[in-house]
Amino acid sequence: MKIFWAFTRQAFHGSTVYRFEFWMRLFFVYMLMYSIYWVWTTLYTQTPGAFGVSLEQMVTYGILGMALEIFLDVGPEWYITTQVRTGAIDTDLMKPLDFHLHMLARSAGEMMFSLGVLALPSFAIGYYLFDLRLPGDMTTSLLFAVSLIFSFFVFFHISFLLGALTVITLDIRSISWAYYSLVSFFSGQIVPLWLFPDLLRKISEVLPFQAIYYIPMSIYIKTLSGGAALQALGVQVFWAIVLVLFSRWAWSRVHARLTIQGG
Repeated sequence: MKIFWAFTRQAFHGSTVYRFEFWMRLFFVYMLMYSIYWVWTTLYTQTPGAFGVSLEQMVTYGILGMALEIFLDVGPEWYITTQVRTGAIDTDLMKPLDFHLHMLARSAGEMMFSLGVLALPSFAIGYYLFDLRLPGDMTTSLLFAVSLIFSFFVFFHISFLLGALTVITLDIRSISWAYYSLVSFFSGQIVPLWLFPDLLRKISEVLPFQAIYYIPMSIYIKTLSGGAALQALGVQVFWAIVLVLFSRWAWSRVHARLTIQGG
């Protein structure tokens, strides 16, 4: 465990180096929040009451999706891709920590940096400028926090699987566009799943992507509460366990056929 946290701290400190990137990412999130705010405000002006929740809830949902992305999307896929293509993956495999746990430690460090330095300012921007409302009670806040932990685990392992494909394909740029589109759409990051047509909603309910954004955001705005919220947390736990087991199995398979590039 000490080795795990050592790599976590290393990734955290490494993320603090790029100050220009910090300001650009914060500005980018601000622009997305601004766009989402006015999209939903305009839609509610045209068709009030057609979305099943209040304007305040919908605006909060949309802005929250932008704020959460900034610290949840710290998966290891691009790191693995770079290491495999340059041949530096051999140094990672020689480290005194299981590669899967090493990637989890790195992502955890980057996530904690992004949460403290990027996400919290984004929440503040959303609260003061775009009517992002607070959960309102301790129970909702606690359920939301627990749900975010499982969101991170689910997102990390899906991204880890994408990174593992690099061992086979050597390049995931052609795959990544489809991957990020699927995540954004079926996770309900921008449009909540209850607004999907029946067929798409049923498809989204059997995929793990809902566990990334839709469940924690729905808990936050209280469209999932009480028993429904606990059941949704159960869905997240299920997918977290499945993806952990599948990721470790998949990595053991691709590791066996790993060919070091570069040198």
